[in-house]
Amino acid sequence: MIVVGIDGTAVSRAALEWAVEEAAVRDCVVHVVHAWTFDPQSDLLPAEELHENSLQLLHDQVKSVRGRSHTKGIRRSSVRGNPARALVDAASEAELLVLGSHQRGPLAGLILGSVSAECVRRARCPVVIVPPAHED
Repeated sequence: MIVVGIDGTAVSRAALEWAVEEAAVRDCVVHVVHAWTFDPQSDLLPAEELHENSLQLLHDQVKSVRGRSHTKGIRRSSVRGNPARALVDAASEAELLVLGSHQRGPLAGLILGSVSAECVRRARCPVVIVPPAHED
């Protein structure tokens, strides 16, 4: 199984596409995970609506890659909680954990985002960081 984290950005979409292609090569399942948090003090939407938004994001992202490659299947999970912890937990028995890179600024190549860095430190499987597509 390959676990891939998504957040609705173009870089997470690139990670999903890479994961689906790699799963076809490895002949395994892709598990797409979207983690979300809820803070009643600062979030404007109720938790139920955030969960529905997460499920819709998962549906839309999986629909966009379904049929583009021959995998053994695509699973989806919406997880309320810390994104890094949710991804590491989901990948506890995975072959790979795939994440998109939100590289920004001159030191971007040297520093991973906090979620990516924590996943690299804590995951029991190899972690693949997919770079953003370069526009010409």
